[in-house]
Amino acid sequence: MKMVLSFISGLMVCGLVLFGVKSAIPIRAENDNLSEPSENLTQSLAELLPDIERIYHESLTAPFQKAGRKIYDEDIGQYYQELLDSSVLYEPGDGAN
Repeated sequence: MKMVLSFISGLMVCGLVLFGVKSAIPIRAENDNLSEPSENLTQSLAELLPDIERIYHESLTAPFQKAGRKIYDEDIGQYYQELLDSSVLYEPGDGAN
C-alpha cells in the first residue's frame, strides 16, 4: 500500500512540475512582424550543406588528373588524356592538363 501511494504521489509531483515548466517557459515567441518572414525561415537546409555532388566528383577525378600530370612521355600523356576525355568521370572544364 505504501508503494502504491508513493507511486501516485510521484506521478502527481512530476505532473505539477511539468505543468509549472510548461506555463513558465513560452513555447512560441511572438513575432511583431508576421507579414515578412525572418532570415532563419528564408534559409533552406540545402544552402547550408556543402555541394556533396561536386566534392564526390572531384574526389573521383583528382587522382586520375594528378596521375596524368606525372606522365612525361607526350604520346602516352596524349593517349591518357583521350581516355579521360572519353570516360564518364571526366567533364570538360575540370582543369585537367
